[in-house]
This record gives sequence, C-alpha cells and structure tokens, in this order.
Amino acid sequence: MNRRQLLKYGAFGLGAAAIPPAIVRQPSQASQSDIDLSAIERVDIHPAIGIARVGNSLDEWFLGPELPGPHPMPPNGFKDAAGRIKPQAARFRLYGLDADDQIVAELTTDNADIEWTVHLANTKAGWYNFDLALDIPEAKGLPPAPLQPAPDPTVSLPRNQISPDRDSLRIDPGPRSISGANQNPNGTDADVRFDDGEFLGEAVDIGELRTDDAGRLLVFGGDGESAPAIPGAIAITFANNDLWHDNTSDGPVDASVRIDGRSLPVTGAWVVVAPPNYAPGIQSVVTMYDIMFEVATMLEPELKPERPSFTRMIYPLFERVVQNQWVNAGFLRDFGWGAPSDFLAPATLAMLADPSPAQAMLRQQVFERFRDPAYTSMEYGDIPAYYGDGVAIPPENPRQWMSVLPLQYEWLAQWAAGDFEADWPADGLTFSASLEELPLADQPDALDRAALDECLGGPFHPGCEMTWPMRQPVMYEAPFRLRRRTESEPDWGPNMTSEIALADDGPLSASGPGDVTRWMAVPWQTDTSSCLSRYIPDVDDYLPTFWPARVPNDILDLESYNTVMDEELDPEERQAAFENRVKWLRDLPGFGVSSRIRINAFLRQWSHAGVITAQPGPEDALFPETFWVELGHQLFDDLETAPDIDLPTTPKEGDLAGVAASPVASPVP
Repeated sequence: MNRRQLLKYGAFGLGAAAIPPAIVRQPSQASQSDIDLSAIERVDIHPAIGIARVGNSLDEWFLGPELPGPHPMPPNGFKDAAGRIKPQAARFRLYGLDADDQIVAELTTDNADIEWTVHLANTKAGWYNFDLALDIPEAKGLPPAPLQPAPDPTVSLPRNQISPDRDSLRIDPGPRSISGANQNPNGTDADVRFDDGEFLGEAVDIGELRTDDAGRLLVFGGDGESAPAIPGAIAITFANNDLWHDNTSDGPVDASVRIDGRSLPVTGAWVVVAPPNYAPGIQSVVTMYDIMFEVATMLEPELKPERPSFTRMIYPLFERVVQNQWVNAGFLRDFGWGAPSDFLAPATLAMLADPSPAQAMLRQQVFERFRDPAYTSMEYGDIPAYYGDGVAIPPENPRQWMSVLPLQYEWLAQWAAGDFEADWPADGLTFSASLEELPLADQPDALDRAALDECLGGPFHPGCEMTWPMRQPVMYEAPFRLRRRTESEPDWGPNMTSEIALADDGPLSASGPGDVTRWMAVPWQTDTSSCLSRYIPDVDDYLPTFWPARVPNDILDLESYNTVMDEELDPEERQAAFENRVKWLRDLPGFGVSSRIRINAFLRQWSHAGVITAQPGPEDALFPETFWVELGHQLFDDLETAPDIDLPTTPKEGDLAGVAASPVASPVP
C-alpha cells in the first residue's frame, strides 16, 4: 500500500510530545548520509496548493502556516510599525519518492540541483460576472428544493464589455524562474518580479519569487492595492466592478530537479494569492481543505475512512464553531466561553469524545443541530449559523444557509451512533513546533492541510480565497492537484452558464494561470467589505453571518482586553469587558449607512482595519487561556477627502451589495 493510499485526514494534533522521540529526532538533511538518493524516482511539490496573501508592508513579511493547528505569529504581529499589513508568503518544498511511492527525503540545494518556475496571472477583469455559484440547482434552472418552482437558469455576462480587446484585461506577465539558496532575499531582483503584466495598458505588479536558505521556493503576491483604469471612478457593487483591477493572482508552480546529473519527473503544484487574513488562526466551520478532501474521496474512494477519527474529523467542527466567538457576537452568545453550547468546556468535550452508550443521547442531540446538506427544508437556526450560496432577502430556499459537507454530515451521523475512532488524547492536543518535528512521511499532508485549513470552504458568494469550482472533481487530475491546461483556452461565448461551466470539456476541465481567482470578486476589497452579518435585524442581532473567520463582524478590542487582564478589578467589570464586542468596521465611512460609501472607503483603508490576533489570557481560571484581540485598528472617517459618491437607490432584487446597504451595525451588547 503506497503513501497515497495511507492518506488520512491530514496531519493534525500530532505534536512532538505525542510522537516517540526516536521518530521525532530525525537527522538534518545535510547529515543523512545513509539515505539512498538513487532510489528516488519522482518528486512531488508540497503544498499541492499554497496560499500567499497580499500585504502593503514595504519590508516585513511572514510565512503561511505549514502545520495544522495554531497559526504562526510573525515577530511583532501581522502589521509593521507603520500600520501596514505584512504579506504572507507561500513556501513550497520538494519531496523525493521511490518506486513504491514512499518518501525518501526532502530535496534541497544540499542534495539536488533545483530550478523553480512559477506563472502568476490575474484574469478576473476579462472573465464573466459572478452572479451565483453555477453548481447549485437554482443556477442550473432546477427547483432549489422539493415543491419549489424552477427559476430561470443563471446567465452571467462578461465583465468589461466596454473593451473589445480581451487580452488587454488580462494581467499576465508570463513565467518567472529562480534557483539556488537565499535568492532575492530583499526583493530587489527585477528578474523574478511579476511586474510587467498590464491592465488596459497600465503595468500592474502582482508579486515576486524568492528562495530560503535551503533553496525552497517563496512566492509573494502583490501589495493589495486596487485601482480603476479611470482615475476617480468609484466601485458600485460587491463583485463585478468594470474598469477595476486588483493584484491577487494564481498559477502553476513547477520545478526541474536533478540529482547527480539525473533528471527526475516532478509533480507540480499551484499557488493562490488571496486577500489578507484578518483573523489568522480562526477557521471557518468548513474549510477549503474539507472541500478538497471530499473531492479527493470522489476521485479515489479508498481515501474515505470507514470510521471517522474524533480528533481529526469531529473535534475540528466543534472547535471551529466555538472559536468563531472571537469574530461574531452571536457565536459568543451561543457557543462561547461559559455558554450553554460551549463544546470545548472540558466536561462537555469529554462526553462528546466518549463513544459509549451512556453519551448516545447527547451525541444524537448535537448531531440534530447540524444543518442537513441535502437542503430539502428551511432549517433556520441550525449549525453553522452562516449564510449560504443562495442568499436572498427574504429567504427563498434552503440554501439561504450553509451546511457542513455531505461527507462531514455522514461522519457526524456515524459519530452520533458511536461508530467512530475514540482517539481523543487524554491530555488534549499537542502540536509540533516545526514541520521538521513530524515524521518525514507526514510532512506533505501536513503542508497541504495547513495551507487550506486557513481558507474558507464556503459560503461561496463568491468567497475570499477560492470559490465553488474547487468542489468540482473535473478540476483535478489527482487529489489536491489541479489539472493543467496544455492547449489554448477556447472562447466560451457571450455568456457563462452552468451547462457551459460544468461540461466535461468546459472551463473547469483544465486550469491555466489566473483561472482559479478569475471566478472571484473584482476588486477583492468590495466583496470583503460587503459580505457581513445579520441582514434581517428582526431575526437576530448578529446572525447569520458570511465569513467571520476571514472578515470579522464583532470583535474584542484592546481596551476591553486590557480590562479583562487586570486581575485587580472587580470580576463583574472584567466579565462585562469580556462580553463586550464592537464592530470590526466601526469608524469606516458608510458602515451601517450605505454599501457604496462603505466599499469605496474600504478600498482606500483596507490596510487600516485591525487584525484579530491570538493573545494570552489572564492567569486565573475565570477566562480562556487564549484570547483573540483586535490589534492595529486605524479606520477613520475620510469622507471629506473621498470621491463624491451618490447614495444608492433602492437595490435591485437579489443584489447582495444592495442587501448589505441596509443597516448592519448593531449596538454593543
């Protein structure tokens, strides 16, 4: 049985303390003289899909997560001293495998000759409008639920129809290559910058390449700034703003590898340059890793476990629900510290991890609170309390809300029946301090999961990093590996429909540079500042919500945190401070008043928004050990210097940007 057949749900919670020392203490690559490099027959790049994020700091950056679990904290936080957001770099590694698909060694400049090649592009402006996820029933013109009428199929028009020269809308500087260790350490090498692609004749810089001290690849994205082709033009909607561009991107990652003069075949990877993560370490209830693992079981059914692991598959769902308390006050109220449904309270967690009949009723009750992904009925208050792919105000069909994935729902059903691996460690999870502490065989899967667990798995309207095409098996040539386009892409015609998009030979059947992010909003800031929470105030003060794990709603500010940390204060005052949540976008012009003012203000001030950052809790047991606190909040009212923006008229039916124009700010509890 090869390594791929042994793949489990990604390395998770395999800390050094949980691994025998003989396994952990692997010699460094430089001293592994007993490794037979001649046994290596092919090479894989990991992560299979790496995630970089834009940032406007001039000289500081940090690496994206390489281990599932706690998000690494950059020195001095996620912003620099000037308040700019640090970019996140994606690091790629090479693993050599033998004829049995067993990993022999990580390949670096110490034991191989390596040249990396990356091709980034941003093709959003030359693609089609985002209107709806094209793989859901209503987009196909099918009834969204039993006994409901069938709507007209979704027909999406091209963006920027004003420009007949479609190539002028593609920011595609071509591929760049880099080799050796410590290359371009300060970002000054023009030869490895993606800076000569153009949008309507204007050059746009979308990133650069570097290498670390072992010759591993580092991919950086653009600086995050977005602009219109016509100076002074304003954005008018959440997703489809003609004449605008941003500098997110994506594309293939390849390498040529030679060992002792012998060339080896290399399985390529992909990199996605996404918007900033404004709550690093807080994960969505469904992550992009979950999406891609479910697709992996469709491609290779043997990857589907017979029984779910509580630690790897069930616990993360509970943990994510509870951790959303730091980014949405409704989650704090319903699932947070001290709440009746705090799944992480020690006594509760112990019962949830217990497969015995004694806890069968509790497991069944919790399972019934999760929304059924069959979407056959309107399940208003179920878990997760997120909006879905088919939002309408007022609600029209069950996809108004998001569910867990069908595979996750199946795991939860098995868990409720007591049919699961009761593998919860008695002392709780422990996480390794570095990737090198994991056994070599576990490192590739850890890299894959770490990158994708920090990305949203929905709702896809359209999303933050990637969107609905990622759940389509036709996208992949193997689990987690996108199928490459080898020929020129055809013209898909005057509009995009589900029938075209989902065809076996359609635009999802192979990918080229820019093809993953082209389905996203342009520019990214308008979507980030539009998809918030509680669009119907009469339903709830805080819920449902869209993307609180990436785009927070209600947060603990620094003043409240400092009050909680002062153990000399009265406990009631500290508790009140702990429960206090303020709006993340407070002080932003237009927030709670006008979507058009808000999105244009965020276009100017996106780097002034605070980052929700892990901080230590107080030493007493009254509060959690770790808090997530907003740091670097610098949003301000700049209407006097902003472009003239007319207040929007009554929104068109189904226009989410118009929905977001309704008041969304609620009083601080």
